[in-house]
Amino acid sequence: MRIAIRLFIFILLCASTFAVETPARAQSWPTHPARVVVPWAPGGATDILARLLANKFSQEFGQPFVVDNRPGGSGNVGALMVARSEPDGYTLLVTNPGAFATNQYLYKQMQYKPSDFAGVMLIAEFPNALMVYKDLPVKSTAELVDYAKKNPTILNGGSSGVGTMGHLALEMFKSMTGTQIQNVFYKGASLSKLDLATGRIHVVIDNIPGYLSELNSGSVRMIAVGTKTRAPSFPNVPTLDESGLKGYQSSVWYALAVPKGVPVNIVRRLNATAATALRSPEFQERLKQLYGSAMGGSPEDADRFFAEESKRWKAIIEAAGVTPE
Repeated sequence: MRIAIRLFIFILLCASTFAVETPARAQSWPTHPARVVVPWAPGGATDILARLLANKFSQEFGQPFVVDNRPGGSGNVGALMVARSEPDGYTLLVTNPGAFATNQYLYKQMQYKPSDFAGVMLIAEFPNALMVYKDLPVKSTAELVDYAKKNPTILNGGSSGVGTMGHLALEMFKSMTGTQIQNVFYKGASLSKLDLATGRIHVVIDNIPGYLSELNSGSVRMIAVGTKTRAPSFPNVPTLDESGLKGYQSSVWYALAVPKGVPVNIVRRLNATAATALRSPEFQERLKQLYGSAMGGSPEDADRFFAEESKRWKAIIEAAGVTPE
C-alpha cells in the first residue's frame, strides 16, 4: 500500500513538474536559430513571402529565422519534414493550398495529413484569372460560355499538369457552366502560356503574375478574376462570381503553419509578429508588385480556412474525376 501511495505521489510530482516546465520553455523561446521551410525552389512567391516573414521574425525575436527550401513532390517533401519535426516552435512552414487542402486527394501515398499542422496565419492571396487568346471572339464570361456551348468541340484550355490549381480551376468553371472545354496538360506553365499567346489553346484560368508579359503585349486578354472581390490591381475586371458564376472562387493563397502541438503562446507570438509584417510598407509594396493582397487573421481563422478549403476542393477534385497518383 505504501509503495502504491509513493508511486502515486511520484507521478503527481512528475506531472506538475512537466506542467511548469513546458510553459517556462515556451516563455523563453526562442533560444537558438529556427528555420522556415519552403517546399518549393527559391525565387517563387512562396519563397519571397517566407523571406519577408523570416526577416521580421529575426528582428523581433533576436534569433535567426533561416529559410530552408525543400522542393519536391508538389510541396509534399518539405511539408512532410515539418509535420514530422518537434513541435517546439523552431520549424515553421510557409506553403500554398497543396499541403493544407488539395494534395491529400491527389496522392495515394500521403505520409502526412493537413491535421498534422496548426495554422498560424493566412499570409496572402493571389487571384487566378480567366484569360483567353486575343482573337477569340469573346469579351466577357457570358460570351465565352455562349461561344463554348455553340462550339462544343472547338475550345481547348490549358494547365501545367493534372491536379494543379489551373487544372482544377478550369474544371470548376466547366462544371458550373456546363461547357465542354478540352483541358490540355503541359509540363510547366511556360509551355501553356506560349500556346495561349499563339492561339494553340484558347482559355486558361491561372495566376495573374505568370501572364503579365502576355497581358501587356495584348496576345492574351483577361476577362474575369476568380477571387471573391475584384483584384485591387485590376479594379475594372469583374469577378467570375459577379459575371454569373455565383459562388465561384479560385485563387492561390499562402499560409504560415507549425507542427501540431506547438505551445499556444508561441503560436500567438508568431501570429502577432506576422500581422505586423503584413502591415509593413515593405510587405505591402512587395504584394503590390506580385498583384497579391494580404490576408491575416487569427490561428483559429487559419485552421477554419484550411478545413473549408479542404472540403471545397475535395468536391471539385471528385467532380473532375481526378484519380490519385
